[in-house]
Amino acid sequence: MKKQEPSVGNNARWLGAAQLAKMLVQLVGIGLLSRLLGPSDFGMMALATVVTGLAGLLRDMGTGPAIIRTRELDHAMVDAIFWLNLTVATIVALIVVASAVPLARAFDAAPLAHLLFWLALTFPVMSFGAAHQALLERASRFRLTARVDVLSYTSGMLVAVIAARAGLGAMSLVLQAIVQACLSSLQLFAASPWRPSLRCDAEHLRRIFGFSSNLTLSNLVMYLQRNADSIIVGRSLGAAALGPYSLAFRIMLYPLQNVALVASKSLYPVLAVQQGEPQRLAATWLSSTSFVGLLTATLMGGLMALREPFVAVALGPRWQDVAHLLLWLAPVGFVQSLLSTAPAAFMVKGRTGTLLWINVGNTVAHIACWLIGAHWGVNGIAAGYLIATLAVAPFYLACIARLLSLKWTSLAVALGTPVLLCAGVFATAFATDLMLRHTELPPLARLLIGGVIGALYALWHLGRFHPHQCGALLRTLRLHVPRREPTL
Repeated sequence: MKKQEPSVGNNARWLGAAQLAKMLVQLVGIGLLSRLLGPSDFGMMALATVVTGLAGLLRDMGTGPAIIRTRELDHAMVDAIFWLNLTVATIVALIVVASAVPLARAFDAAPLAHLLFWLALTFPVMSFGAAHQALLERASRFRLTARVDVLSYTSGMLVAVIAARAGLGAMSLVLQAIVQACLSSLQLFAASPWRPSLRCDAEHLRRIFGFSSNLTLSNLVMYLQRNADSIIVGRSLGAAALGPYSLAFRIMLYPLQNVALVASKSLYPVLAVQQGEPQRLAATWLSSTSFVGLLTATLMGGLMALREPFVAVALGPRWQDVAHLLLWLAPVGFVQSLLSTAPAAFMVKGRTGTLLWINVGNTVAHIACWLIGAHWGVNGIAAGYLIATLAVAPFYLACIARLLSLKWTSLAVALGTPVLLCAGVFATAFATDLMLRHTELPPLARLLIGGVIGALYALWHLGRFHPHQCGALLRTLRLHVPRREPTL
């Protein structure tokens, strides 16, 4: 299994196209589901996914990145990884089933047990295709994995909407997860030429144990951080309050899911190839992180400014509380996008142990702020999220600067420019919407006008101050621009 050097442009283009398609499907799907389901349905599903979200983490036990990073990979190692993933996922599914009723009692939500029984199926199903996906990504077959991702996600969302119209309530969201997991694993299995054998040699697992175990623990810690706020809201304020919060949180995750994820997955195979070239690796990471920041700055600056008409158009009048939460959570999404490429650097350097301890401190800080903020209700928790994120970001950046031997001045310039763009987009879009509030224009017109003005400012800003980044974006889209050293 000879590792091929990946093409960053191809990786980013196909992953970006897939994430864009999924984002559009998600926006339409959430818009429909928010009108077919009530806040309690979304709140109940949010409680369930606190538990079942582990499926995404335990699907490969940190072995997927190890497959991509390992230079000499043989069939026996992949066999061992496949059976390890499937065994652990099955055990976790049984644990979820056994704990479903106690968890439902703990949250004082009887329907939660029924949802968990069904959602436990996604654990072994998702792990079944994990090794196949890692092998496809190792070979830079991102066109194929992107197609699988879009078809699976779209099918799951379609099933959810049909089930919601049929009156199945929160169970429609469960069916979405099951259909998506099944179609994804089946397509990955069919697309990959590798087939598992019945042998499982534990000796091969020892070679990657340190890397994979620390990475798995690190992901579990970050999973705890991403769900502790939902637990606190659900436990102290109830499922009705958790519904608006979970929707605001999902909207906040858009840049992380649809921009930062593309950059991280595109970047990791490239950094893996550059392991022996520290200066080139550092330059690639820095320019790519700046690129991500410039894109998410436009999205989150505009969302923060136009949150009220956006919620009115996308979700409907019942969800105006989401707009208040986005005032705090939109900046969180922007800052986290700037930090999203850091794990790839730690993984390539083999420093997953360091990444684990950084994430432990990060999680402790966030939980402390959420517990304090809970005294002021759901908005207090959202405000605590922003305070904790801003507090830990400098420490996180200091660690990555030391890891890659980056100068603070270079880091400040690379990350400061997206901050300025975000502030400019926010100010422009907010001023436009402020003038339109006194008119009789409907929310859709306000959203379109403010969005267009903010986007035009972003294009002017990028063309005026960051023309090289515009060139990188156009090359990624395969538009004709003279090529320099690739940055993403």
